[in-house]
Amino acid sequence: MTEQSENLSFWELVKTRKFGLLWGAGGLSAIGDHFDLIAFPWLVLLVTGDPLAVGIVISVGSIPTLFFMLVGGSLADRYSPRLIMLFSNAMRIVLVASLAALVLTGLTSLWIIYLFALLKGIADAFYYPAHLAILPRVVPLGLLRQSNAVVHTTTELSGFIGPALAGSLIAFFSDGSSSASSSDRTGIGLAFVVVAVAFLASSLMLLLLRIDDSGTKSRSKDAEEPGIFSSIAQGIRHVRADGAMLAIFLLIAGVELLIEGPVTVGIPVLSEMRFTEGALALGIITSAYAGGSVLGAVLGGTLPAPRRRLGPILIAIFALSGVLMMPFGFLRFMWSAVGIALAVGVMGGYLDILLTSWLQARTPQMMLGRVMSLLTVSAVGLSPISFAASGALIKLSLEWVFMISGALMAAFSVVVGLRREIRGMGVSETRGD
Repeated sequence: MTEQSENLSFWELVKTRKFGLLWGAGGLSAIGDHFDLIAFPWLVLLVTGDPLAVGIVISVGSIPTLFFMLVGGSLADRYSPRLIMLFSNAMRIVLVASLAALVLTGLTSLWIIYLFALLKGIADAFYYPAHLAILPRVVPLGLLRQSNAVVHTTTELSGFIGPALAGSLIAFFSDGSSSASSSDRTGIGLAFVVVAVAFLASSLMLLLLRIDDSGTKSRSKDAEEPGIFSSIAQGIRHVRADGAMLAIFLLIAGVELLIEGPVTVGIPVLSEMRFTEGALALGIITSAYAGGSVLGAVLGGTLPAPRRRLGPILIAIFALSGVLMMPFGFLRFMWSAVGIALAVGVMGGYLDILLTSWLQARTPQMMLGRVMSLLTVSAVGLSPISFAASGALIKLSLEWVFMISGALMAAFSVVVGLRREIRGMGVSETRGD
């Protein structure tokens, strides 16, 4: 980036070629991912008719993803993130196009689905750390927060558009049954075709994107690179040595363990047991959270960032999110749940923008891929434990699962907030390359 580019306004940046191409590539990839979120579980139900198989297949894809995401983060620091994204997209295109052909010809079997889930999870694991690491190479540090807001908002909006379009496409070819049937095969196959086309279009945009990778190349020439596992260990030591960064990672892991499971498992149960609107309530509550997340991302990108009190503000938001979740299990009316979900979504979207931008600005570029991969792992690594524990505990008491998990999250946030490094956090901190 030149000195002149540092003075670009946000709207001028949006119109620039580099950011526009990266934005478009990420948005198309997100559309493909959200189509896949609908088509893939429906395919499993079509083949097996067993809801339990859906969870098993998703686990087959998610567990290796956690490991390979660390490898992907290490490679993103060693090589060009753009090339890694292209490589990952190429794998995903081949996999999804092959699966689409198998579905449309009626040759799909359960072992093929397991294999696809495994390989697709590995390909995704290389894409996401590189995608998070590439943005600081495209925009000036001073515009990271606004740029992250655009990227986050686009991803959340794809969460509205993608599932709705995928569901409509499958339903168009359906026989009208509420469960998956053989007549859905055409719609599912075509949905996977859309996924492959979205990944292909994303790859074309990445091919047109040109960024300066001279820093990566010079490092590989000037010094012998450590092995992959040593490189991952370096990333872990970097996070452990940075008190504020470690505290943030612990808070994110706390949200995953204490909040993610009760919300994901508990809200469907709450909607079915308490709210007369049933499944409609679940949809409205989920949409309220997603809409709040979009609003929070917009606020995070447009409002002035807290300069010297960033840490206490983040702690307050984490703690307040826990407090708001405490009465959830006692609610009797859908619109009360909608209001809480909207508020928590706004805070979550705002937090995401501030934290991602702070991490990108604080982390040395040569370490960025590994730190972003560790961030992602901390955000999803505890989900299997949280889901399983929440499912078991909700059978005992729906009300107290929300009450206790929310209280623990609030208390944990306050304890972490007592750290001196958190109290001194500021957005003006930048990396040293």
